[in-house]
Amino acid sequence: MIFESAKYPLQCLWFTTLVSKKENIASLYKTLNKVNIVEVKTIEMAQGQKTSRILAWTFLSEAQQKAWDFKS
Repeated sequence: MIFESAKYPLQCLWFTTLVSKKENIASLYKTLNKVNIVEVKTIEMAQGQKTSRILAWTFLSEAQQKAWDFKS
């Protein structure tokens, strides 16, 4: 999914994926660095004893993100 997102870097503001195993985050960050992302965020979600993570990344600079047209 990461390599596929790199083919369309300007067509989406944020790309996201759900990651259930915390151990996978480090290798995903390494892969994201290979495709030259601008920003990455990991958002943890907990339900009872289960914790999942949303991994989000963008290829857009801060200025490009602010200029993003949400209406189109």
